[in-house]
Amino acid sequence: MSELSKQKEIGENMSDSRQLTTLVKELDNTLRTVKSVDEYLSRIAKAKEVLGKESVELSETIEKNKDNLEQSLLEIGKLVQTALDHIQISDEELESASQQLKLFTNGTNEAIEYAEKELKGLEEGTYWARYWSGLLSRLKS
Repeated sequence: MSELSKQKEIGENMSDSRQLTTLVKELDNTLRTVKSVDEYLSRIAKAKEVLGKESVELSETIEKNKDNLEQSLLEIGKLVQTALDHIQISDEELESASQQLKLFTNGTNEAIEYAEKELKGLEEGTYWARYWSGLLSRLKS
């Protein structure tokens, strides 16, 4: 494989991983938004005397739809995470990242410390755990 092809492949993998990582993070934000619907429904329930019987029926419909939405979001989140976790990380990508990290920090020792912090708490086998673990191995060798 030519050097240009390798760089293109690294770029595509990084782009895919960033895109999927953004989706994972956005899912957390979206789920928080869905949870805020509960607060709104509580306020509606307190105002049901003023709003009338129709508000109760609408609230029940919203609650049902909210639960369906939340479940669907969780399912798509699993799909996104699985896709992210199946992205391969090439040796060339790790080499490039290790060189960049050394430049970003003040050399190999700081790069190792940084990578260790990033790796801490990540679930084994996930894309980012494999990425930081591979980067750490590369930095230590």
